[in-house]
Amino acid sequence: MKNLQYLFFLLLVPFVTVQGQTGLSVSPPRTYVTSVAGESTVNRILVTNTSKSTSLNLTVSLSDWQYEESGNNIMADPGTLPNSGASWITVKPQSYFTLPPGETHELEVTLTAPAQTDSVQVHTALLFITQTNPVDSFEQGALVKVSLRSGVKIYHRYNTPANPNIEFNDYRFEKKARNLDLSLQNTGNTWTDGTVITELVNVNDGTKYELADQIIYTLPGDRRNVTVPLPKNLKPGKYTASSTLSYGDDDTIKMAELAFVYE
Repeated sequence: MKNLQYLFFLLLVPFVTVQGQTGLSVSPPRTYVTSVAGESTVNRILVTNTSKSTSLNLTVSLSDWQYEESGNNIMADPGTLPNSGASWITVKPQSYFTLPPGETHELEVTLTAPAQTDSVQVHTALLFITQTNPVDSFEQGALVKVSLRSGVKIYHRYNTPANPNIEFNDYRFEKKARNLDLSLQNTGNTWTDGTVITELVNVNDGTKYELADQIIYTLPGDRRNVTVPLPKNLKPGKYTASSTLSYGDDDTIKMAELAFVYE
């Protein structure tokens, strides 16, 4: 008798597919809500079964989430994190539905902000769309049960004036790991995304290196540790690293520099 293996895909992306057999598309992957206290805001999410032959039994659920310092997601039961907005959300027309191949279903997601505000500047929730009828698949001769799951991040802030701001806290060369480490913090009052662009210059001969860009996502108060790998064949010498952070809708620019010796 063959051993059965069970795989469960937990992916926070708008489109999930498995070997061309089953596909689930959810749009948009993020929903941003700004409202006054006590106001209800309605957003619509489209769920599409992109497979050609498999019907999907789907369920809708809510969870809490926040970022950890590395930028990864921390998920928790609804109502357990300080920034939880899960209890503010209702979903219509139903939380369970079947989606035939190629069809799209529209969910109406209503967020009602409490009339009594608190000190949390941004509340969040995670809306999951989960397949409950696993599909058989074969991986290296073993039968695998595959289910799809996609998540939509929901952000809410009250309609006070937005003040996006991210500051550099530290910049250092990690000799043993051979990379650059930056520490940043969101000191504003709203969700703020940005890109760190780093250039490296060899002080001795002027050689320039464009390092890999790092994209960051933050909530108010978040600290973010950003690691920038150095080129593998970097020759020893004195270097200057310049990191430019571009963030916000108006592309605010901030810079940090670091001089170090690479041996």
